[in-house]
Amino acid sequence: MKIEFVFDVVYPFSYIAFQQLKKTWDQPNLHQVELLPVKMLPEISNDGLDILKYLKDKYGTDASSKKFDEVKFAAYEQDLVIDLEHMKHMPNSTLAHQAILAVDHRFDQFALTQAIFHANFVRGLDISKPEIMKEIIDGAGLDATKILRNIHTKDTVQQLQDIQQRIALLPSHPTPYYLVDDEIYELDGSTSALQNLLKIS
Repeated sequence: MKIEFVFDVVYPFSYIAFQQLKKTWDQPNLHQVELLPVKMLPEISNDGLDILKYLKDKYGTDASSKKFDEVKFAAYEQDLVIDLEHMKHMPNSTLAHQAILAVDHRFDQFALTQAIFHANFVRGLDISKPEIMKEIIDGAGLDATKILRNIHTKDTVQQLQDIQQRIALLPSHPTPYYLVDDEIYELDGSTSALQNLLKIS
């Protein structure tokens, strides 16, 4: 059974779902979970996106405020700290996703992904900047020079494009989500449901 976690490091619900995945680190089958970073808003430029304006233009003022409240409630349920001020500007996630794919070992991928989430949602760092990404990678105890070099030598640009094209062919689904043997797998959002999935994999 192949299990994949589809996420975007600049999506708050991806951060929340990843914390649930972290709680299953004692599961022997966790190493089978493959991380699939996907840029869910391809239109985000290198300068990032004013997310409040984007949500208001797309959903209206009341609906955009409701979405922020949903994030606050979901984070509270998981005992997570998310600085909503940092959420008002969504950085471009391409470099972060390339760095994750450039890591050689699965658990190091998990460690770097967690560090990137923390840098974005707790510290409010601009993860689109190479110098910031180097700081994050070093802070995770990994070799930043090697990983940033791997972005080019492992051709993560093509990897990301392949993932993006593959996800685009799937039915539309809110991010994040899991794929099990290339099919969208519905979880009820609980850690126990995820643990059960890992036990049967």
